[in-house]
Amino acid sequence: MTDPNPPIVTRLLVLANAIIAVLMGLAGEQARQIIVFWGGLVPLRLTLALDGQVPLLGAISTLFGHMFLHGGAAHLIMNMVMLLAIGRVLEPVLGSRRFLLLYLLSGLLGGLAEWLWAPGSTVPAVGASGAISGLVAAQAMLFGQSRRGPFLQALGLGVAWVLLQVVTGAVLAGPGLRIAIMAHIGGFVAGLALARILARGRA
Repeated sequence: MTDPNPPIVTRLLVLANAIIAVLMGLAGEQARQIIVFWGGLVPLRLTLALDGQVPLLGAISTLFGHMFLHGGAAHLIMNMVMLLAIGRVLEPVLGSRRFLLLYLLSGLLGGLAEWLWAPGSTVPAVGASGAISGLVAAQAMLFGQSRRGPFLQALGLGVAWVLLQVVTGAVLAGPGLRIAIMAHIGGFVAGLALARILARGRA
């Protein structure tokens, strides 16, 4: 039987991330560094933009752009597997538009958390993990069956997810790149706050 609510947005997000990863893989080292610097989240760029020293639009765009860049194949695969696993359950429940909104807002607030943590950093932070952290929190809040309650179950999953990403960041991040660890916490908090709001009116 065909799924009446296929996770279209989930698939498109995975496809977009995969295409960008392939293009970066085909690009030369210098081109990759340029893409990461201008597309990744560089906290100092946003700090300077708010001070009027660099264009604001370009700095704000990296709050979204960093969600589509990854620190390597392992980082990409881990995030996309998690996105597919959660998206196939959560998107049909929330609806595609609300699911996309949850994803983008979680990633955006995760990026802001990363900036607040290190506003003077010049090292680009990349990864969709902040957005996916929001999905992890939302799924636990909406589907949690633990006797401790959905909030505590979500918190436990969030801690496990962040620890996994910390280990990944320690293994994958190089001298010119870092995994946005603080973005995980910001994205997770966003998912906790938005889950029930976005689920209102849905079956």
